[in-house]
Amino acid sequence: MVSDNPLPLSNSVQPPLDLVVGTVILGAAAFYVFDPLAPNWEVRTAPVDASRIEISLRKKRFSVGGDGEAYALFRRHAQDLATAAGAGGFEVLSYSEEIESETTYARRLSRGVVQLLPPA
Repeated sequence: MVSDNPLPLSNSVQPPLDLVVGTVILGAAAFYVFDPLAPNWEVRTAPVDASRIEISLRKKRFSVGGDGEAYALFRRHAQDLATAAGAGGFEVLSYSEEIESETTYARRLSRGVVQLLPPA
């Protein structure tokens, strides 16, 4: 049980200790749920075959902005994969965007398949 005694922050500001503790707990819970430091998109890759790779992007549930960046992120990730594999580039074979509504809040999903091109 938290005491009702005031917390003397200054001579004029002395909030009750239970209010301070409750505010800190609520703030920590909000930070955990919203996590403003986490990336907006989760990116996963899966090989389809030796030269084709599926790239899936899933936007975090609570974010501010970033709704129009999926295709640019998809292409940037495809370029990184092509560079790491020593390929001569990549070609987008398929790409789609959708909304997943599994709970109260919808989440953006994007996925596509890229073909790694032979070195030039």
